[in-house]
Amino acid sequence: MAKPVLKIEKPLNGYSKVINKLKIDEYQFDSLISLAIPLNSERKCGLNFKKFLGEPMPNIEKSIINKSGVLGFRIGLDSLLVCNATHSSFAKKTVPLLKQAFYITDQTGGWCGVRVDGDRVIEMLERICPLNLSLKIFAIGDVKRTVMDQLNVIIFRETEKKFILFSPSSSSGSFLKSIEISSRNI
Repeated sequence: MAKPVLKIEKPLNGYSKVINKLKIDEYQFDSLISLAIPLNSERKCGLNFKKFLGEPMPNIEKSIINKSGVLGFRIGLDSLLVCNATHSSFAKKTVPLLKQAFYITDQTGGWCGVRVDGDRVIEMLERICPLNLSLKIFAIGDVKRTVMDQLNVIIFRETEKKFILFSPSSSSGSFLKSIEISSRNI
């Protein structure tokens, strides 16, 4: 009897397209972990984060990318997300070690990511995003929770003209459609 093979399905099925010279790709990741800082445990969590991720825990609305490519960003006083886009053993090895200090929830299936990149990316995002995205206000490495076209979104600035947008996977179709329409109309 043949053994069934399980295949991970990504929310946007590996979507990749160029619209008006803007590259739009599904940002695929192996794991997205929510870290919650217990009350009065900021110092312990900071030490744990640095020890196991090799970078200091980011400040609110800031991020880190460690040498293994793990993206960590802080979206609130007591809340961080850690995203592993590589095919490493992060979830099996590092996540259990982070449990020594943080409350942890696996959010991998609950979110989808879209990377947008191009010279006119700010123009495209201005149509759907209420944030001031100028480099002076929203610097490289900054991250914020916001709303885009009535959808909850986390926006991360990777470079001057490249962003990663995270939205709940339950609204991935609407999220992608909003990005496509805004890209066509710049």
